[in-house]
Amino acid sequence: MSTSTAIHIERAQEFFLFQYDFVLYALGASVLVGIVCGLVGTFLVLRGFSLLGDATGHATLPGVAGAFLLTGFQHPAALLTGALVSGGLGALTVGAFSRGSRVRSDAAIGIVLSVFFGIGIVMLAYIQDSPTGRHAGLEQFLFGNAEAITAGQLGVLALIGLALCVAVAVFYRPLALMTFDEGYAKSLGIDTAKLEIGLLFALSVAVVISIQAVGVILVAAMLIIPPSAGRFLSGRLGGVVAWAMVIGAVSGAIGAFISYVFAGVATGPAMVLAATFFFGLALLFGPHQGVLTAWVRSRRRR
Repeated sequence: MSTSTAIHIERAQEFFLFQYDFVLYALGASVLVGIVCGLVGTFLVLRGFSLLGDATGHATLPGVAGAFLLTGFQHPAALLTGALVSGGLGALTVGAFSRGSRVRSDAAIGIVLSVFFGIGIVMLAYIQDSPTGRHAGLEQFLFGNAEAITAGQLGVLALIGLALCVAVAVFYRPLALMTFDEGYAKSLGIDTAKLEIGLLFALSVAVVISIQAVGVILVAAMLIIPPSAGRFLSGRLGGVVAWAMVIGAVSGAIGAFISYVFAGVATGPAMVLAATFFFGLALLFGPHQGVLTAWVRSRRRR
């Protein structure tokens, strides 16, 4: 057995035995992020707003950098507040462009993504050149670093995730009607404009609590891939939501495991690769419009 293999086996044992508290925090945060992203992302995917999560994720970067410039150090509450403000502003800007102008929704998403992310990169470059910013560690928000999450941050993430789940459960029926037939929802007296603003706010919150684990660049993948896989596993909205949350949670756990066992692998990319693997399985073998499943049914009909 090679030395590297022995090290990987030892680290795997440490992970499953939870010898270190930060491993447990990283695992819990990654699972919660997967659940929240799967829940909120389902409604975005089914409404055709998949890339809105990408724009919102990139839009959080100026807020993170701005909060650091105002406080002078990496205070988690300040950074997340800044990310929530700029991410929410980015999501609302996309919604305003799409509804109140001649700009197409995909063009609006591209504009917001590029402008906000460009501003954030410029601000990060300025911070890195400053004496106090050389060791700020803000680059971890680009790709995520779940192992840096503390017990307090995990508690906050759990409370926010629970609040989002409760909110979706309360407004589940109006959200379902708006998702599949917005015109019919309006005819029933549902204020779809306010409901959409609420969904954008939920998206902003989901992105903000996810960026430390997944990163700004890859948070959109966790919002899109699990729900997309769920569509091949169920033909009902409730089933898609459930599958998206399960796939997100399992992908988060696998991502945390891989990032701990293999040093140098960030949590975010590992989570995305795990989710992509499950998406591939669902695409091929999913009972609802899976490629191989559809082929078998077609052969049986013949």
